[in-house]
Amino acid sequence: MRIPGITSFTTRQSLRLWIGALLLAVVSAAPSFAQDEQPLLGVVLDDLSGQPIPLATVIVTGTQYGTAADYDGQFELLLRPEHHMLRISALGYASRVVHITSEMRDGGSMTIRLEPSVINVDEVVVAGDRARVDDPSASSHNQNATEDLMDRIPGADFLQRANIAWEPVIRGMNGGQVGVVIDGMKVVGACIDRMDPTSAYVEVENLERLELTKGGFDLNMGSQIGGTVNLMTQRPSFDEDPFITSEVGFESASMLRRGRVSAGMAKGKTSVRGSWSYRIADDFTAGGGQSLANSGYEKNNYKIDVTRMLNHAHQVTGSFLADNAWGVGYPVLLMDATLAKARIGSVTHNWERHTATRGLKTAETRIYHNTVDHWMDDYQRDVFDRPVMRGMYMPMFGNTQTSGLISNWGFRFGPSRMNLTLDAYQTDSFGDMWMFSVFENIQDMYLLNLGDIRVRHGAIAADWSTPLADNLVGRLNARWDYSTRDVLRDEAVAILQGRWGDGDLARTYSFGNISGTIDYALNPITRLHLSLAHVARLPTHVENYGHYVYNYVDGFFYTGNPNLKPERSNQMEIGVERWTSRYGLTASVYGNWIQDYIVGLADDGLSDNEIYRFRVYQNASSATLVGFELSAVADIARGFSVAGSSSYTRGQNHELDEPMFLIPPLSAQLALRFDQPKYWAEIESRMAMPQERVARQIAVEDVTDGYFIVNMRGSYTVRETTSLRFGIDNLFDTFYHEHLSFGNLPNEGRNVYLSVSHTL
Repeated sequence: MRIPGITSFTTRQSLRLWIGALLLAVVSAAPSFAQDEQPLLGVVLDDLSGQPIPLATVIVTGTQYGTAADYDGQFELLLRPEHHMLRISALGYASRVVHITSEMRDGGSMTIRLEPSVINVDEVVVAGDRARVDDPSASSHNQNATEDLMDRIPGADFLQRANIAWEPVIRGMNGGQVGVVIDGMKVVGACIDRMDPTSAYVEVENLERLELTKGGFDLNMGSQIGGTVNLMTQRPSFDEDPFITSEVGFESASMLRRGRVSAGMAKGKTSVRGSWSYRIADDFTAGGGQSLANSGYEKNNYKIDVTRMLNHAHQVTGSFLADNAWGVGYPVLLMDATLAKARIGSVTHNWERHTATRGLKTAETRIYHNTVDHWMDDYQRDVFDRPVMRGMYMPMFGNTQTSGLISNWGFRFGPSRMNLTLDAYQTDSFGDMWMFSVFENIQDMYLLNLGDIRVRHGAIAADWSTPLADNLVGRLNARWDYSTRDVLRDEAVAILQGRWGDGDLARTYSFGNISGTIDYALNPITRLHLSLAHVARLPTHVENYGHYVYNYVDGFFYTGNPNLKPERSNQMEIGVERWTSRYGLTASVYGNWIQDYIVGLADDGLSDNEIYRFRVYQNASSATLVGFELSAVADIARGFSVAGSSSYTRGQNHELDEPMFLIPPLSAQLALRFDQPKYWAEIESRMAMPQERVARQIAVEDVTDGYFIVNMRGSYTVRETTSLRFGIDNLFDTFYHEHLSFGNLPNEGRNVYLSVSHTL
C-alpha cells in the first residue's frame, strides 16, 4: 500500500541504495596524515568544595580519544588540530563540554569544575562508533536504535510489541508513570494502545546524549513516579570543521538494511547541522529458525538545526525533526501500523553569563510545537478466526498536537546552585475507529475512542544544591503542577456523561512534589547517598476520558474515569559509588510505596460485564515496589576488563493481594572486554530468571521461563576516519522472549551484523 507523502522503496531499490552507500563509504575513505600534537595539562575540581576529582574522564567529543585524571584530578592530553571540544565527566557529577581555545593548543593549562549531580543520572553519550554510559558495567554496544543505548542500564527494561518502538520501563513502572521527553519537550503519542512511544522518534544519528533518572527524585522534567528519559539531540557547533559522516549496516535476523548520514558546517555567526536515516526490515527470525510472519517495517528520520550567534552570550537555534514509520507489523496483536509520523519543531534561545560568579549564570528558553499521527488497520489479517470482533475490519486513527514552552534558569550563590524551570504546554488528542463487517447484513459501526481531549498543564520547579559540611552535599527539589482537562466533542461528552451521570466532565488537578538527597564523600573514591521523595503523577488523558479502548494483554475493553485521583508515591533510595584505578562499583536499594494506584477493574456499571469484558480505570488502595541494582567493572590485565550488573524489582498490588502486573524478573549480565585505541571486542552473557510472581486477577499474566544468551561484538578503526562494527547477537540461536514482551513475542535468533562508517 502506498502512503501519500511517504517515499516507498521496493526491496530491490533499497538493496541498491544500501550497496551504493556501502561502496561510497569505503571508496571515499581518504588517507589520513599524522598531525602535530600539543600537550594540554589540566585539573578537574569539585565545583562546590574545590577538592580534586580523582579519575575523571576527558574525552574529545565525537571520538573515543581521551584520557583519565589521576587521584589528584590532574591529566595530560595530546591535542590534534582536528580536536575542537572536550567532554569531562565523573561518577556523581554532571558532565561538562569545554571548547578548545588557541591558548590550550599552545601548551596551556586548564581548570575544569564539575557540579555534583547529587541525584544519580545515567547519562549515555553518543560518540563515534560507540556510546559511553555513566554506569560501570555498561558496554560500548551496538547502536542500531535509541533502545540499544538504554538496554544495558540496570533497572531499565522495555515493553515490546513489535520489532521496533519499544516502550521504556524503569524499575517496573511504565506508561504514564514514566516520562519520555525530547530536549525537555513533551511529545504525546497518538496511538491509544501506546504503540508509538516518544523514544521511537529520535534516532542515534541525531542524538547527542540520553539522560535517564530512576524514581521520582528528579522533578525538573516532570511529575513522574517511575523516572524520566530525556533524549537530548545534537546541536550545530561553531568549533568543528565541516564534516559529512555516513554509515551503512546490515543485520541477518531480519535482513535489515540501514543507512545514515549526518553533516554540519559553520560560517561566520551561523552554524548548520542535519541528519537523515532509512531502515527497512523483512520478517525476523526467532531462535531455532522460526520466522515470524508480518514482523517487518520501514522507517526514515531526518532532522535539521540552524544556530545563529547573536553575540558572545546569546544564541538562537531553530530545529525541525521528522520521523516516519510504515508497514510496521505486529505479529502477536490484532492490527498493524499502516503509518506513524511525527513532526517536531522548536525555537530555542540560549544565554550564558561568562564573567559572573554570583547570580544568574545561564538561561535557556524553548518554544515548541509537534504533531503525531498514527494509522492502524487489520486489512492484511484473517478476521474470520479471531476471538475479538470476529468478521470485522477495524481501521483506527489517532492524532495529538502539543504546543509548549520550557524555560530553565541557572543561578549560582557562592558554593550553592539553584535551577528554576518553567514548564507549560497544551495537548489536543483525538482517536477513533471504524468497524466494517465482512457480512453484508451487518451494518458498519463507528467508535469514538478520544473525542477531542484538551489538556493544559503548567508547572514550576526549583532545584537547590549546597554543601552542608565537609564532604557533605544536600539537594532539595520541589515542583508544583497545575493541570486542567476537558472533552470538547459533543458526541464524546454525551457518551461519558451517560456512563458517569456527570454533566461537567472538566477536571482540574493541582498538587506539589518534593524530593531531597544527601550525598556524602566517605573518601575521594567512595560516595554514599540517601534520597527521599514524595511525588505524584497525573492520570493520562486516556485513563481519564478513553472510551472502549481494547487492551491486547488482558482482552478487556477499558473506559476512562474522569474522577481518578493522581497516583501518589513515597520513595527512598540508598546507594554507594566507588571508583579506583582498577575497579568501579555502584549499588543501590530502593523502595516505592504507591497510594491511589491506577488499575483497570471490572466495570460495575454494566450488568452483562462478564459477557462483553469491560473494565474501567479506578484508584486501587496501594502498591509497593522494592528492589536493588548492582553494577561493577574491573581491570584484570592490560586492555582486558570484566564487567557485570544485576537488577531486581518486586511489586505487590495490595488492593488485589497479588503481584503487580508486568514486573521484570531478576536479570544479570557479565562481559569480558578487550579495548585498544584502534579496536575493541567483547563477549557478553545475558540472563534472566523465570518470572513466577505474576498477576492473576488484573490480567491472566503468563509465567515466563528464564533464558541465557551469549553475544559477541567488536569494532576496528581502519583509518582515523573509517571504522567497522561487527558482531553476533544470540550466538547459540536460543529461542526466548522477555517477560515484558506482549503476546510472548520472541526475541531475534542468531543475528550477524556488520556496519561501515566514514567521516569526510
